[in-house]
Amino acid sequence: MQHKLTEGPVGPHLIKLTLPMMWGLLALITFNLVDTYFVGQLGTAQLAAMSFTFPVVLTLGNLAFGLGIGTTSVIARAIGQGDMRRVQRFTTNSLTLAP
Repeated sequence: MQHKLTEGPVGPHLIKLTLPMMWGLLALITFNLVDTYFVGQLGTAQLAAMSFTFPVVLTLGNLAFGLGIGTTSVIARAIGQGDMRRVQRFTTNSLTLAP
């Protein structure tokens, strides 16, 4: 039996799609906290250097996240229209843009 996102109540679908993303974000936050702890053990200068790079890393991460959301939207619309040629082109272009 195939489940479709366009059938049934919206709430359970959102929960099924949101939970994996929440686990991924929790893993990233945990990684950053552990990384900061160990860099802090090296000294204050090293921790300060890490804090200077944080805005750059955050900006690049947000840019990649935004491109991913936009790409997903465009590819999903092309799939919905049944235009597999555009799907292939958009997928290839998005992989070329990926960092």
